[in-house]
Amino acid sequence: MTYLQFLEYIARKSWEIIKSEFKLWMKKHMKADFSPVTITDTKINTLVIEELKKYFPSHNLKWEEESNMENQTDYLWVCDPIDGTIPFSSWFPISTFSLALVYKWEPIAWVIYDPYMDRLLIWEKWKWTYLNGEKVSVNNNAKIDWNTIISGEFFSTSKYDFSDVIKELSSRWIKYFQFCSVLYGGIMLCAWETDGVIFPHTTSHDWASLKLLLQEAWWKMTDVYWNEQRYDWEIKWYIASNGKIHNELVSIVQENMKERY
Repeated sequence: MTYLQFLEYIARKSWEIIKSEFKLWMKKHMKADFSPVTITDTKINTLVIEELKKYFPSHNLKWEEESNMENQTDYLWVCDPIDGTIPFSSWFPISTFSLALVYKWEPIAWVIYDPYMDRLLIWEKWKWTYLNGEKVSVNNNAKIDWNTIISGEFFSTSKYDFSDVIKELSSRWIKYFQFCSVLYGGIMLCAWETDGVIFPHTTSHDWASLKLLLQEAWWKMTDVYWNEQRYDWEIKWYIASNGKIHNELVSIVQENMKERY
């Protein structure tokens, strides 16, 4: 089995668990940062560990809650069983499965899967990004106006205050969505349905996969100061767009953001 075949295989296998667990009043507990984790997260992660031992037994797996780092190898799989646990645990069908293969700390393949709508975004180094088998490329929206759609995430624990940015977007009649799933917003951007994604936080693991997918699809992604940034250290926001509205979008954010601490 090739890496891409495994990525798609395990993404679709995760749907079997999500489908059986996705119901009202599911059990969850809150972590120290007040974000929820469910039994579904752990079941999917266990699935990934078991399947990796079967197909790639010499590789390691890293996950926020449970990892398998027993092997001496340069190959590491990074898993986010459910990006969007808040909506998932509240019975909203807005979340994604994410799995990446990293070689010597450089990602070489990745999948993001929205199981509810069967939208699978897959990428391999030096090759094109595909959404359900079709190549992804930029849309043609060249200006920010009432027809612009932006998604973003806003949490009270963020280092930055995002409220004035949202007010400014609203004053320009820009449509703004908060999915509580960074990668879901990325799928919608790659599918041409939105024009940008704003992430006002410093954690790099939440945006690394999106950057890797977008850079092969000719989208634009920078920090809030127009700088390119790495995925393996603390970031200064990220702003992703179709590239054509990028400078204007960054300016809006830069002029209205506030730092809490």
